[in-house]
Amino acid sequence: MADQAPAGAPAAGCSRRSRALHVLLLLAPLLFFVSTVPAVRPQEGYRFVLDGVLNNLAYGSAALLCLLRAHRAPVGRSGSRLAGYLLGAGLALYGSGNVFWTFAVRPLAEPPYPSGADVLFLSFYPLAFAALVLTAHRRDDRFTRDLWLDGLVAGLAVSATAAAAVLGEILDVPDHGWAAVAVTTASPLLDLVLLTLLASVLATHGWRPPRGLWLLAAGLLLFVVADIVYLLRTANGTYVSGRLGDGVWVLGVVLMALAPGWPPRRGRFQLPRWALLAIPLLSTVLALGVLVLGRWLPLHPVAVALAAATVVAALGRLLLTFRQVANLAESRELALTDEVTRLGNRRALYRAVVQAGRERDAQPETALLLLDLDRFKEVNDSLGHHAGDELLRAVGERLRRVGREHAAREVVRLGGDEFALLLGAASPTTEAAAAAVHAALEAPFAVEGLQVRVRASVGLAALPSAGLDASALLRRADVAMYRAKARGLGTFTYDVAADEFASGDRLATAELLREAVQQRTLTLHYQPKVDTGTGRVGGVEALVRWHHPTRGLLFPDAFLPVVEGAGLMEEMTAAVLEQALDQARDWYLAGDPLAVAVNLSASSLSDPRLPERVQRLLEARELPAHLLEIEITEDFLMADRERAQVILDGLRRHGVRVAVDDYGTGYSSLAYLRQLPVDDLKLDRSFVTDLGSDPKALAIVRSTIMLAHSLGLRLVAEGVEDAETCRELTTAGCDVVQGWYYSKALPAAELTAWLALHRASAPATGPSGAPSAAPSSVGLAS
Repeated sequence: MADQAPAGAPAAGCSRRSRALHVLLLLAPLLFFVSTVPAVRPQEGYRFVLDGVLNNLAYGSAALLCLLRAHRAPVGRSGSRLAGYLLGAGLALYGSGNVFWTFAVRPLAEPPYPSGADVLFLSFYPLAFAALVLTAHRRDDRFTRDLWLDGLVAGLAVSATAAAAVLGEILDVPDHGWAAVAVTTASPLLDLVLLTLLASVLATHGWRPPRGLWLLAAGLLLFVVADIVYLLRTANGTYVSGRLGDGVWVLGVVLMALAPGWPPRRGRFQLPRWALLAIPLLSTVLALGVLVLGRWLPLHPVAVALAAATVVAALGRLLLTFRQVANLAESRELALTDEVTRLGNRRALYRAVVQAGRERDAQPETALLLLDLDRFKEVNDSLGHHAGDELLRAVGERLRRVGREHAAREVVRLGGDEFALLLGAASPTTEAAAAAVHAALEAPFAVEGLQVRVRASVGLAALPSAGLDASALLRRADVAMYRAKARGLGTFTYDVAADEFASGDRLATAELLREAVQQRTLTLHYQPKVDTGTGRVGGVEALVRWHHPTRGLLFPDAFLPVVEGAGLMEEMTAAVLEQALDQARDWYLAGDPLAVAVNLSASSLSDPRLPERVQRLLEARELPAHLLEIEITEDFLMADRERAQVILDGLRRHGVRVAVDDYGTGYSSLAYLRQLPVDDLKLDRSFVTDLGSDPKALAIVRSTIMLAHSLGLRLVAEGVEDAETCRELTTAGCDVVQGWYYSKALPAAELTAWLALHRASAPATGPSGAPSAAPSSVGLAS
C-alpha cells in the first residue's frame, strides 16, 4: 500500500477524470463528518438521513475509493496491490455491517446481540491484519528481527496501557450468553492487536514510513480510538448517535482508503537516534508500570498479560542486542585483522595512525617502520603459496614479539610480503627497533621441511608535529623502504631528497618501464670475462640499464624495486634474455662468437617448459646452444631440488651451460654441487675484496677453487679491480676473472672496439692452441 508505485511514479488517480472521481467519492464522508461537528448539528440523537443513509454512503464511498486506488496503482508490485485490495475488502465488509445494522437490526423492537452486523464488523480485522503484513514484506526493504521486536515492544506496551485504562470497564457487562461475551471481548482485543501490529510495521520502516503508510497508520489509529470510545460509552449506557466520535470513525476509514497508490519514497520526517533507542526503553518502563499498578488496583487480566508480554519481548530484544554487539565486535576484529598472520591489517594501521595523530603533542616520537621481505616471491614460486603463507605466519609471530619488546602501538601485515610496526613514544629509538627486526629474521625458518632464510628492507618515517594523514605517512615509509632495497642498505630513514623519484612518480615510472620491456628497448652493457690461462676474452657479462626520459641512464638499483613492485620481473627477465641473444647473434654472424648467460628470475626458473622455450629462442636466431649460459642462485637450487634437477637437465640436454651465481653468499648444503647438473661456480665479489692483504680470504678462495676443480667445475671470480688480486687468483688456479681491472661494462659497440685493442696485445690461443670460449653472463642487478 505504501509502495505500489516505483519511486517517482505518479500515484493512482493523477488524471483529471480520476481526481474528479476522488472528489465525488470523498463528498459523502466529508458531509457526514461535518454533520457530526457539534456546532453544525446541535441536536443529538439518531437521524435516519444523516446517521443511516449518509453514514452508509460514507463507508461505501471509502471502500470503493480504496479499491479504485489499489486497482490503478502501477503494475509490478503485486504484493502491495493485493494489500490494497484486502484493505478495500475489509472496509467494504465493515460498511456492509453498518448497512445491515441500519436496515435489518436497528428497526427491531429488541435488537439481538450479537447480530450479523457484528460478524461483518469483526471481519474487517483479519483483512486489515493481512494488509498490514503485506505492507511490511517489501522487496526493497531489509527485514530484521530487531525492528520487528522494537515495534512489538512498543505495540504491546501501548496495548497494555490501553487495556489497563479501559478494558475492565468495557468488558464489565451483564452476561447475555457466550456469544455476547465473545463479541464484547473480541472487539477491544482485536483493537489492541491492531495497535501492536501497526507499531511493528512502522518499526520495520525505521519509524520513517512512506506517505501511504502514514495515512494507513493515522486511519487505523483514529479507527481504534473511535472504536474504544464507542465501546466505553456503550458499556456506560452513554452512547448517542451522531456525535463527533462517529465522524472520527468515518475520518479514520477515509484515511485508510487513501493509503494505496502512493510512491514508496520515505517521508522527510525522521526520528532522531535517541528517540529510536528511547522507544523500546520507555515502552518497557510503561509495561513495568502497569505490572506494578496491578499490585494495588484490580486490572483486567488481559492488561497484565499484555504488560508481561511486553517485558518478555523487551528481554528478547535485549538478548538480540547483545548478540548483535558480539557479532559487531567479531566483524570489527575481522575487518581489522589479516587472515593469514592474524596481525592487524592496513585498516588497523590507518586507525592507529589517526589515534597517534590525536595524541601527537603527548607522543611526538611516533614513527612508522615498514619492511618488505627480500626475495619472498622465490619462496612462493618454488614451494607454492601454502609454503609462502606458512613463512608469512612465522615472520608475523617474530615481528609480534619485536613489537611487544619495543612497545609498538600496532604490528600489521599490509599485504603480500609487507609488514609495518607503528612505534610510540615509549619505544626505544626507531633505529634500535629496525635492528631488532633484522635480528629477529636472522634465524632460518622451517618451511616444508626446508630451512629458509629471509632478509628484509626496512623504511622508517616519523609522524611530524604538523598534520599528516595515514596514507601520506605510509607513502613516506614506503619511499624509504624502496630506497633501502635499491641500495642494499637494510634500513633507510625517510628524507625529502629520497622522495624525489620514488614517490609520486612511481606509477608513471612503472608504466615507462613496462613500455621499455614490451618494446625490448632496455639497454645492455657488457663486461668482458678473461681467461686467466690465455688472457683471451671468450665472453662478456651483460648488465641491464635503462634510459629514463628525464633522468638519463639509470643503473639497476634505481629501478629494479619499481620493477618488483609492478610485477614486471619475469617479463623483464625475458626481455633481457631476448636482447642478449640478439646481440650474441650479431657477434656470431660477425665471426666473433661471444657466449652469453642469463640470470633468470625465480618465477622463470620454476617453469618446467623453460628448456623448450630457451631452445626455441636459440633456433629462431640460429645460435649455437653453447653460446648461452643460464645463471641461477643457490636459493633456487635448495628450494626445490627435484624441480631444479628436471629444469637443469633439460637445459643441459639442449647444450646450454649452467652456472651458480653469487656462490658463497647462500646458506645451503654443498650436496647440491654433487647432485645437480651445474658447470660453473661464480665466486661472489665479497670473497676477492682485499685478497692480497687478507690471508684468510685467500685461503677460502684457494679451497673453493680446489673444490670446484675436484668436482669438474670451472670457477669464475667477479669484482677483480687491481693487478694484485688478479695475480693471486691466477696463481690460485682461478679459471676466469672479470672486473674493472680489465674493463667496466660497456655498450656493445664500445665493447667491440675494446676487444680489438685487447686482442692485439693478448695471446691468440690457449694452451692447446684452441680459442677460449668462456661464457659471459647477463645480470639484472649489477
